[in-house]
Parts: sequence; C-alpha cells; structure tokens
Amino acid sequence: MILEKKSISSLFLCFYLVISFSVHLNAKNEADTDTLFEVYKLNLKNIFNFKAGDKKALNSARILTSKFTLSQYAVESMDYVIEYMLYNVGDRTALKVTMDDRNSFPTQSFDIVKGFLNVHWKEIAPGENVTHSVVVRPRTSGIFNYTSALVTYYPSSEAKQAIISYSTAPGEGNIYRLKDYERRFSSKIGVWIVFLLLSMPTTVLPFLIWFQVQKKYAKSQIGQKKTR
Repeated sequence: MILEKKSISSLFLCFYLVISFSVHLNAKNEADTDTLFEVYKLNLKNIFNFKAGDKKALNSARILTSKFTLSQYAVESMDYVIEYMLYNVGDRTALKVTMDDRNSFPTQSFDIVKGFLNVHWKEIAPGENVTHSVVVRPRTSGIFNYTSALVTYYPSSEAKQAIISYSTAPGEGNIYRLKDYERRFSSKIGVWIVFLLLSMPTTVLPFLIWFQVQKKYAKSQIGQKKTR
C-alpha cells in the first residue's frame, strides 16, 4: 500500500512538472521567460524536497495544485473548460483547504456556466488528490492572461496560520472571435453549396446545350441512314 501511494505521488509530481515546464515554453517574451523559469525551478525544488522527504517525515501537509484547460480553443460565447487538480504530497491531513480563482475570470469578461471559482474542502488526506472543473464562457475576444489560482490550507491540526500557495498557470492565450472560429474550423458544407450554385450556369447550361445538339445530330444521322 505504501509503495502504491509513493508511485502515485511520483506520477502526479511528474505530471505537475510537465505542466509547469509547458507554461515555461509558452512564454511570450523574455521577461515572462525569466519569471516562469523561476517558477519552474521552484517546482523542481518542491519535487526534490518531497523525494528527500521519503526518508524524513515532513510532519505536515503539502498541497501541489495544477490548473489546465480541457478545451482546445477559447472562443467568445462558447464554453471553455478549466480543470484543477490538488494533491497532498505531505504526510499530514490538510485542513480547511480553499481554492480561489475568481481573479482569473472576472465577471465583466466571463460568464460562469457551471461550477464555482471559489471552492472549499474540509480536508485532504495524505496521498489524496481532488479534482474540480469549471465551465466559463468568454464574453469578448482578444488576448487574455490566465493567472494562477490561490490555494490556502492548514498543514496540520496544530497549525495556527494557513499556508498560501499557487497553482500552475496556463499563461497568456488568445480568445477567438466566434466568426473567425467558425470560418476557420466549422464545416464548409455551406460554402460548397454556394460554390455549386454559382458554378451551375457555367457548367450545367453548356452541358444541356451540348446534349440537345448531340441528340439532334444523332436523329439526323439515323434519318440519313434510312433514306439511303
């Protein structure tokens, strides 16, 4: 059972590291790269500290949080799904866990379709992970920066001060206009129908004329053979 929990923890930590590194690769400028590289190094430090903690007990809870999108594109007036995963890599139960991501999706720019951006859990046991999904709908198009979610928790029952941590962040992304998205990705059946209707005068009419001439020519040929 202990080995199984350790293997699950290792898998989650690898997943957490991959997400953090992908954010680093998607940086738009040098300043963002430097900042995100520091976050990446901090994630590495957390992971190695946790692995070292296999030999020495942490005696406290430690929550790692990943935030990623399940939708391939963000489009105005269309559903956009975000998933959060919280994992307690510590050896104590995390108490009064709160995740707040309301600053990432202000109500003037997004409609909340399903789920909550401010969530509470009574506790998260050691080695346990919880997932939470939210469906939002962008109101406008343009460049938008998806920031980290704020996570607070008490690392043990004796703790008097909450620990503050942050999730990974998808980073800067583009919200497509609905018309641009439909023109680029939607089915082209309507376009083909219009094309066929426009091309009919230049294809069908010449064919009908040719068919009528061919039919008259065939009848005249038959008549000439009969007279002979």
